[in-house]
Amino acid sequence: MPNEPLVRRSPPALAPRPQLRGLAQGLTAGLICVLSLALGACASTQGVEVQRETTQTFPATTLVQVLQQPPTQPFVRIAVLNAQAPAGTPLAQLLAQVQAKAAALGANAIVVQNLSQKVGGTLEYSPSGGQFSTTPSEIAPRLRAEAIRLAE
Repeated sequence: MPNEPLVRRSPPALAPRPQLRGLAQGLTAGLICVLSLALGACASTQGVEVQRETTQTFPATTLVQVLQQPPTQPFVRIAVLNAQAPAGTPLAQLLAQVQAKAAALGANAIVVQNLSQKVGGTLEYSPSGGQFSTTPSEIAPRLRAEAIRLAE
């Protein structure tokens, strides 16, 4: 058949093997989990430690008052909340976390103590130039709060 045109046939397409497809999906899911954990570890916020003061439960609230002193009206102590964050974290951010946790516990107020501390900060002398240099200190925010439910 010398007059027939020469036709090149491409090799059959390789179909993915079912075993490899399942393995690839498993590896992808595993990689996503590892990345999620790694990124979560980079977050600057810390959890709020809860020490329950009562076995009584209350429905969650949406508004939590921030008080500096216990109120004069009757209330129920729900929990003691302790929270801290890395130096440089805004105190307002930590306070918002404490309020959110208190709201989830059913508190409508918290009595807050600010236990934040200054960390770091140095004063160094440079003998060559006879000058001092300083690095500023930062605040490491730490709060202790009583989550309470005011009597209605």
